[in-house]
Amino acid sequence: MLTLSFDFQQLASRQAFYREFVAQSGCSGEFGCNLDALWDWLTGGIALPAELHLHHIAQASEAEFAPVLALMEEAAQQLRGELRLIHD
Repeated sequence: MLTLSFDFQQLASRQAFYREFVAQSGCSGEFGCNLDALWDWLTGGIALPAELHLHHIAQASEAEFAPVLALMEEAAQQLRGELRLIHD
């Protein structure tokens, strides 16, 4: 199972999140670093099953990360257990 871990105390921006996502997920350098690319990768490119551990999510800037978090929640629902989000 693929396990990715993101510490939102360490991620200052959405671009920092995308860079970390690319580094951990093994997606190609062609990843677009935007919400569309994240959706495409989560729903069709990433090896499933997968877990995304989201550390310190309460400290994340809502304005910066709300769209990313909402997209990940929607992808997890669509994939029905193949993509799990672990909040702590």
